[in-house]
Amino acid sequence: MLDGIQKSAPELTQTGPMLVTHWGLSGPVVLRLSAWGARELYQDKYQAKLVVDFIPDIHIEDVKRILFQHKDQHAKNKVNNAFPKEFGLVKRFWGFLLEQESLDGDMHWATVPKSHLNAMALRLKQWMFEVVGKGQFKDEFVTAGGVPLSE
Repeated sequence: MLDGIQKSAPELTQTGPMLVTHWGLSGPVVLRLSAWGARELYQDKYQAKLVVDFIPDIHIEDVKRILFQHKDQHAKNKVNNAFPKEFGLVKRFWGFLLEQESLDGDMHWATVPKSHLNAMALRLKQWMFEVVGKGQFKDEFVTAGGVPLSE
């Protein structure tokens, strides 16, 4: 979901495959969002907020329940080594999530505070990213406009 482009601009929402790269987010869903918001992004100098739901098929209350159950079932395991497979996340992304929550991957599940579990659930469902410009190579794959069909 691309938000905050202009107050008069509609909120843009897309669902689909997304790539998490070393320099940002990419993939079909990001390209579609940038296509639908091309004019607004240009007008706002490519400054916006992007809200990502990394597990759209799981309701936030279920995400919380899974995290709390996982904590109970894996209390003696390190959080970096044992994480809920239901989310379909890779270990490297899980490590990034822990880092963003200021959690040490070597801590045991038993010591993870409830507030962090709730924050992790919210982040997985509504992770806010700042759009601060074009991609690394400053390429534009999406254009707005074109040649009139009458010509």
